[in-house]
Amino acid sequence: MILADGKPVGYLCWQKPSEEELDAAGLACLPECLVDIDILVGELEFLGRGIGPRALTLLLAKLREEGVAFAGLGTSISNRAAIRAYEKAGFRLFREFDDPEYGPCRYMIADLRGAL
Repeated sequence: MILADGKPVGYLCWQKPSEEELDAAGLACLPECLVDIDILVGELEFLGRGIGPRALTLLLAKLREEGVAFAGLGTSISNRAAIRAYEKAGFRLFREFDDPEYGPCRYMIADLRGAL
């Protein structure tokens, strides 16, 4: 759960993606040690306040402590605000792909082996 001013405003979840999920999205070339992240900040009044990048930065620090080497996430190419937020948290473009459900997307990776 992501809290801002004590109020729930979104969530983060993470998992190791299965080979089937990666194949379906055309992302079988991702590192095996990758953890995939989903994030949502759903309260409009909290968008654009840096809450998403801050939550991701905290999660990346936790994952690094647990020995995770790479973290990744995907978003629609048209979601410029999300792409900027992910870049602020240290994610970089891995590649663009066509998601069967969402269309043209961008997959981004953070390398957790070094400093964020």
